[in-house]
Amino acid sequence: MTVLAVPVINRPDLLARCIASIDLDVQLLIIDNGNVAEDVPDDAWVLDMPHNLGYPASVNLAIKCYPAEPFWLISNADVEYAPGDLARLCEATSEYGWVGLTDWRTFAITADTIERVGWLDENYHPAFVEDADYERRCTLAGIRWGFIPGGTTHERSVSLQEYGPDNARSYPSNVAYHQRKWGAGVRGPGGFTTPHDRGGAVADGTQPDLSRLRQNAWHHPDHRS
Repeated sequence: MTVLAVPVINRPDLLARCIASIDLDVQLLIIDNGNVAEDVPDDAWVLDMPHNLGYPASVNLAIKCYPAEPFWLISNADVEYAPGDLARLCEATSEYGWVGLTDWRTFAITADTIERVGWLDENYHPAFVEDADYERRCTLAGIRWGFIPGGTTHERSVSLQEYGPDNARSYPSNVAYHQRKWGAGVRGPGGFTTPHDRGGAVADGTQPDLSRLRQNAWHHPDHRS
């Protein structure tokens, strides 16, 4: 059965809408970073996190929970799937190592891609810019990646409704980290061919730095730290 993992931090109403629109037989995994998962199906696994792991770490955890899969589906919680889109995304893994529906709103990533490109870089904490980093690494590793069209809708960045001031601090930090790592702007041309221009593999340097996790953490009075 295909694994569909959904990290969530707020807006349980949108999570419920997302789940209701699933039209594929999946093992649903909810990574609850904000104590908001309510009324989920009985056969879903819910990982209730003691704090916000961040998006890259949540994706990595989802893969580690089901390491034997040939590929994994990862979805934002604020999407509503169009009929047939999830099935088409699964089919696209025969051609792509990483493939998204229109953008990163819902994507599939293969085991071969994880082996060759590595995990998402958890130093882009807690969210944003990790997508540009992974696209660059896929390109450098010779992994075919891209997007397929679909009708799945996306509310876009609803986490910022509550965490906007925190993101105003963490996002520039992530952009600066990306500049140091690749010697280029976000999705900018040029830059290094290995992380931090040190040689080695594109998967290097993705383990989180504790000081970055503490510095970039999002806090909200109505949620856990």
